[in-house]
Amino acid sequence: MNIVTVLLRLIHISAGVFWVGGSVMTIGFIQPTAAALGPEGAKFMQRLTGPGRLPFFMNLAAPLATLAGLALYWMDSGFRVEWIVTGPGLGFTVGGVAGIAAFILGVVVMGPTAAQMGALGTEIQVAGGPPTPAQASRMRTLQGKFHQGGLWGTVLLVVALAAMSVARYL
Repeated sequence: MNIVTVLLRLIHISAGVFWVGGSVMTIGFIQPTAAALGPEGAKFMQRLTGPGRLPFFMNLAAPLATLAGLALYWMDSGFRVEWIVTGPGLGFTVGGVAGIAAFILGVVVMGPTAAQMGALGTEIQVAGGPPTPAQASRMRTLQGKFHQGGLWGTVLLVVALAAMSVARYL
């Protein structure tokens, strides 16, 4: 047994479990609950997503899972078409493409949107009062974009999980 393969699988699966689980938990349970709580939910989400919290670990798990997965894919396939079109090859390819798409969505949409929400939240706090109508509108827009990006990212991650879970048996 190749120790590199074992370590890459350990990294890929462990980071992937955290990434997918964190995404499903956040989109499926935490965000809807926080939204239902109104202002108290917003405070909870600020604490949850503050420095050194969930975003740090999600931002660590996503590239680790992606890079380890790419290395494993290369080791199995050599990017040869004759392997890719086999049952396992198609399963791992579909899962890999979905995972990479989720990663790109996180980098291109989720990260910048979260940064904009954080900056706007700080601006509102510094002002010391309730948000202006323009600030409230902008925050709702950003929250909607973040939620939609998170929802699509979660769907992609669940597709990746499902495809990779059964790929060896196709």
